[in-house]
Amino acid sequence: MSFKRISKKKCKIARQRALKIIQEVRKKLKSQYRFADRLVGSGKWGTMIENENGEYDLDYQILLTKNSIDRFKKPTEIKNDFFQAFESCKKSNEKFENSTTAITLINKDNQPFHIDFVIIRYFPENNEIIRRNNKLETPQKNEFTWNSLPQWNPAYLKFKNMDPKSKQDLIENHIIPAKSLEKIKSENDPTKISSAQVFVREVNNYVAKRKNH
Repeated sequence: MSFKRISKKKCKIARQRALKIIQEVRKKLKSQYRFADRLVGSGKWGTMIENENGEYDLDYQILLTKNSIDRFKKPTEIKNDFFQAFESCKKSNEKFENSTTAITLINKDNQPFHIDFVIIRYFPENNEIIRRNNKLETPQKNEFTWNSLPQWNPAYLKFKNMDPKSKQDLIENHIIPAKSLEKIKSENDPTKISSAQVFVREVNNYVAKRKNH
């Protein structure tokens, strides 16, 4: 399977759909939760790729604020409240899945895309995410807990401070090829790493090589 970089213009439909859903969910939950939202990952940094079928992913964070009345609910209840709200927004060509960390929208139209929405505890330091942790004795019962997010990596600031030409070179000739190699690996391959890990590695390697020249 081959992969190639996808432009912001091509994924405009997915981004517009994501923002529309977030707007609807905000209205449905306004008596319980207050939250901000932001595009993260490859969509934010312009490093998205699509496979030969045109499939690609977008990632959004739902950031609970201190004004949420129900913010002290158990994580399982919070996740279920949001999943029900998202589920009520779907169109006939869409479905939502309550996955390990995200609520995932799957679209199978002519421009197939997946959108992941993850719930983040915004206060006090925006450092926890809801994640499924089912008990061994009841694996069929979905239970969620708050889990620490990985620490912010300086590679993102390094990338942000690069000049446009260097960013383009890094993305086209390093990040995209590296991400494509990871995508074709089996999920059981112990060497497989996430897109975020690829990004951090390639940025750090690129900056280090430039310093040595």
